[in-house]
Amino acid sequence: MKSTTTDLYSKYKDYIENYYNAEEGTRRGDWVFSIIEKYPIQFYEIVEILKQIYEIASFLSFFINLFHLLILTRKALRNHLVYLVMIGVCICDILQSLGNMTKILVTWMYQFEICFTGEYYKYSHMIVILLTKTAQIMSRRCSSFLALYIAGVRALSVIFPMSNIVTRWTTPKSGFFAMILVGIICAAWSFIFFKNTKLEKVLYCSIGQPKPSYVPYKFKENPKWEFTYFLIDGYMAMFVSISYVIVAFALVIALAVAKRRSRNLKHENKSNTSGMIILMTVTVLISETSYAFLYLLNNEVFQDFEDQDIFKQLDSFILTILILNSTVHCIICFFISSQYRDTVKGLFWEKRQEKNITASVVKSTVPLTEGSSKPSNTSN
Repeated sequence: MKSTTTDLYSKYKDYIENYYNAEEGTRRGDWVFSIIEKYPIQFYEIVEILKQIYEIASFLSFFINLFHLLILTRKALRNHLVYLVMIGVCICDILQSLGNMTKILVTWMYQFEICFTGEYYKYSHMIVILLTKTAQIMSRRCSSFLALYIAGVRALSVIFPMSNIVTRWTTPKSGFFAMILVGIICAAWSFIFFKNTKLEKVLYCSIGQPKPSYVPYKFKENPKWEFTYFLIDGYMAMFVSISYVIVAFALVIALAVAKRRSRNLKHENKSNTSGMIILMTVTVLISETSYAFLYLLNNEVFQDFEDQDIFKQLDSFILTILILNSTVHCIICFFISSQYRDTVKGLFWEKRQEKNITASVVKSTVPLTEGSSKPSNTSN
């Protein structure tokens, strides 16, 4: 018996020593920002407030983008390449908000018993959360690439106005196929996350917590794989940001050159899509760059530091910026694009005017009919 114990200790000696060294290192604690070390509770409270703001922004963005989708699907806009592809961007933004709303509503509807702090729910509940996360990853990448496609095609159409190839790319049919292709690629990218994310049973609860009436599950921790995946996703966001700025800069230069060559450019730019795309560049740059920096800083600065846990939870703040970016698209379209404004007016104001005109016509025809019938009776 003694020899067996000695063998077990010698076999796991290195593991035990490394474990306790890691624990001592954790307790010793290296911090990037000393202020977080001094006031950790206050920073966790800030993180919770940011999560609540993200939840409110998700509901707000969902309804605004529903209105945006209603306008974009009108015949006057959907026949234009830019607005057609913006329908795809809008659908992705709605999925982004709907994913977070689903997590909130499902957590509210399901029976929930505290076992640990974090996501420890029923198996079906965890599957719903996994599906929403997968859909959000797909919608984020799809939205950013489609926005880049809009800017790229618009820039090419201004730089090469006489090119037959570019003319084919600016047709609604080409935009539809581009949406399908980008959707398939982004769905495949998000499926990698879905496939590699595993669930495992929670056999024990924290001290002082009774065991739930159901078997709780949690996401199996695989920090290396998850870290690599979101780091690549961050690099994608950075690529979109840099590419978008380059394309927008080329568009501005092309517009300046075209104005010098032709005075008739004003007639071509009634919809003001170029100005709309340039403004969208600013919002996309802010949102995608902040998303990229979250994971790049997590890799380069906060790796293996104590405040990394708090920093990773700032993703709710970054996701709020992405949500607000999608909301701003609707506002930019309304104030910049005269074609978008005319469509909104035609959908609401003109219908009211038609109803008023119809009502006034009905009122005016009634006394005429009565008046015309009276003379006919007297003549008889």
